[in-house]
Amino acid sequence: MKEFITQYWLETLFGIVVLLLTAAVKKLFRKLKDEKEDYSSIKDGMLSLLRAELIRSGEKYLSQNWIHIYAKDAYDKAYKAYHELGGNGTMTDMHDKVMELPTVPKEEE
Repeated sequence: MKEFITQYWLETLFGIVVLLLTAAVKKLFRKLKDEKEDYSSIKDGMLSLLRAELIRSGEKYLSQNWIHIYAKDAYDKAYKAYHELGGNGTMTDMHDKVMELPTVPKEEE
């Protein structure tokens, strides 16, 4: 009888431990899934903001036909971040044109 009770309690205890571990693993996977979705949303938002800024500043510099050296560096860094985050190649043409601009206005040369 003592062995039966000991075995019964051990099986019950083992079952409870397995149940708790299963619940903890499910909760962890749910949290990881939620964080992945959050990361994806943040990444998409950052891509949109970078693209908008690249277009806005690129059009400005292309229309004035020159760009400050510090602005050229900032533009290039923003483009690289955009590209590394998975931005498509639609910005490459504008980036190349901006990088070809002189760093002083023509009247100052």
